[in-house]
Formats: sequence, structure tokens, C-alpha cells
Amino acid sequence: MVKKKKRNKPLNVRQDRADHGTPEALAQADGIKFETVDGGRAGAQKRVYISRQTPLDRYKDRGIITDVQYRAGYHLFVLWDKTKAAQNITSSYDRVIVDGGGGGSGLNEYAYADFIALQREMGRELSSVARAVCVECESASAWAKRFRLPSRMGIEKLRMALDVLARVLRIS
Repeated sequence: MVKKKKRNKPLNVRQDRADHGTPEALAQADGIKFETVDGGRAGAQKRVYISRQTPLDRYKDRGIITDVQYRAGYHLFVLWDKTKAAQNITSSYDRVIVDGGGGGSGLNEYAYADFIALQREMGRELSSVARAVCVECESASAWAKRFRLPSRMGIEKLRMALDVLARVLRIS
């Protein structure tokens, strides 16, 4: 018995409407950067990927968190960005002459002190999930799995953390 040769799927056929993005969807995407990537074949349609979107943005777009919670999370991200601590995560082996003077570390001490004060106000567990989602761009379910919690518990903890953060920052 002769086996039939299996036909390969053509690469330029749409798998889903969202793969290539309808003009209406692209027009309504306010503030989101799209990038197109070709399929590798001549004449292939280009797929559309959202290149700059954080989990916090996706949760707001899907209605999982409110606008107030989103603004509180975004404020935490901006505060972390102001500290310039993200640049200091890796070690530097540059020769530094210590003269006992202040400054020089590149870290914004005032913003970092505010960031630490917000984390203290939120508590250990809530600050952990807020930092994971807002700063490190990790999903809430991945955070929950890391701490051996049910995956749905991550979004609940995130909502609680963002509510506390909004209350502390007086965002309404």
C-alpha cells in the first residue's frame, strides 16, 4: 500500500483574523506600536505583532483591572524607571575612586526612597506581585505559579496590590 504524501500548509494563509490585523483594529489601537514580520517566503503576507505592550496594558484592555488600578501600576513603573536602578542590576567592574563624596552612583536616591516606602506600605506579598507585573513585565499567573499559588490567585493579588497603591497615592 502506497502512502499519500502529506501536503504542507501554505505559509501565507491566514490562521486567524488577528494575525494580520484588520485596518479597523489597527486604526483603533491608540498608542500601541505594531511591527510587521514577513513569513520568510517571497510574496508572503506579513504578520502583525504588538511589540510594546506590557501585561498591565493587556489587563486594562481586557477589562481585568480598572483605569484607577492601571494608573497606580503605571505610576509604580514610572517611579522605578526614575530610580535608574534597572541599570544597576548587572555588575560593573569599572575602576571607581571613592572620595567619600555623595552621588556618582547614578541612582536617584529620592525616587528609590519613595519606591521603597511604597513597597513597605503595600506589604511583602502585594509589593512582590506589583513589582513582578508592573516593573518586571511578568504575568500575574506566572508570579502565582512561582509562589505555588493557583494561577487565578495572581490576578486577585494584583488587584488588591493596585488598590492599596491607588489608595496610598490618592489616585481616584
